[in-house]
Amino acid sequence: MTVERLDRTATSRRPIAGLVVAILSAIAVGAITAGGDAVGSPQALRNNQTSTEQPWPWTGWEKFPSLYFAAEADGYHSAAQLAKMRNFSLVILEFRMGQFVAEETTGDWANGNAEAFSEEQCRRLGASARDTPPCLVYRSGMWAGSMYKQQLKALKKQQLMLRDARLCQGFTDYPLDIEGDPPEDIGYDFCRWDFRKKSTRGFYGRRIVGKAAKEKPIFGVFFDNAQSVGCDEAQHLSMLTDAERADFAKGTLAVHADAAARLHKAGKYSIISTTNSFAGIGNLLPFENACPAPEDDLVEALGGVPFARNNEFWMWNLADTCSAQIRNGIRETELGIPMILHTPYFPSGKGCLEGCIAGNGSKRRFNERQFLEFSIAAFLVAMGQGSYFGFSDMESDSEGGGWFDVSWPYYEIYDDLVSGTPLGPPTVSANGMSFSREFANGSVSVDCSTGDYEIDI
Repeated sequence: MTVERLDRTATSRRPIAGLVVAILSAIAVGAITAGGDAVGSPQALRNNQTSTEQPWPWTGWEKFPSLYFAAEADGYHSAAQLAKMRNFSLVILEFRMGQFVAEETTGDWANGNAEAFSEEQCRRLGASARDTPPCLVYRSGMWAGSMYKQQLKALKKQQLMLRDARLCQGFTDYPLDIEGDPPEDIGYDFCRWDFRKKSTRGFYGRRIVGKAAKEKPIFGVFFDNAQSVGCDEAQHLSMLTDAERADFAKGTLAVHADAAARLHKAGKYSIISTTNSFAGIGNLLPFENACPAPEDDLVEALGGVPFARNNEFWMWNLADTCSAQIRNGIRETELGIPMILHTPYFPSGKGCLEGCIAGNGSKRRFNERQFLEFSIAAFLVAMGQGSYFGFSDMESDSEGGGWFDVSWPYYEIYDDLVSGTPLGPPTVSANGMSFSREFANGSVSVDCSTGDYEIDI
């Protein structure tokens, strides 16, 4: 959420919440965003696997692989919400689970134990019916928050953190009393992990990932802002020089190689959220696009351990952005790396945050149904086995900012689309703007320069 999840911690319920909203909105629009040695023996990642070694079966050619990625801030999901969640193919619990559950008592976010709160929610989902989707939990690859028990322990060891206090209060002070009156002089000025340090990498691997690997109800971990600090060219997240960011990026790769291996050894899965792209593709977004090393290095660092890549801002805009995202996704599919995608829909911008700009500079206006279909068409062009697609209205709820349950309906098109297996790789035009793909049950096409699309399935 950040760019820290585009206002992922947004909430208007308390005065301090406004600070959180401002932090995350600034990050998203302005460019913020979002170890020890690896354990286990990595297994080779093979192309065309039946489930890409995910610890659950994937049936995306027979049922559209839809993603639910949201939180219920007021407590555990209701029976009606659980029923809706069971329609989706994959569930990721956003980090604001239980944010307001104790606002009338202790004031602690998720009762001061966000790990246990999300773990219990996954257990409740799994126990709600015989056939339920896999449930994953959230951990930030950038910040430590005092709503998590293990991360609070890290915050007490400030030497583990990057020495930059900007944008930290919403993760350090606020979760200790969401009424807006946190303990005085708590002494947690810094909140972002400094992965250049071996001690930080070791703590993160053992205490953050290692503990999650033991949570029985969960199927894996979603790591947000996995490369945000290293890719932050605008210095919103740190004042590191280019050379220091390159060193930071190396430490980050070691962290995620270790995390994926730990989870894989425990029979769980790793989803890594990043703005990065493969060499030669170009920028996927207009922010966090100065990564010291391309996505190629991330793939190499993981050494064949299965993982999926998350693109949180799928179809952020048309033209070059749209083209780069699809071409990067095609490359991931070629390498057997599943795509986990989220399209943020902004009604005020008729699709994109500040308007969808076509290749000729004109604005293309979408309604919700059209932008959903356009994004799905782009997904179908690039997707491979193990991939999932999510879509939410970022303006439907002022408190949740697109990340609360209310913003994640289950759309009818998810039931209507049965593509069947692809008949071959996608076709790409010479200028890299038009894409098409044939499936057993029909075809799809997308023109990034205009926003035109067709789903004939």
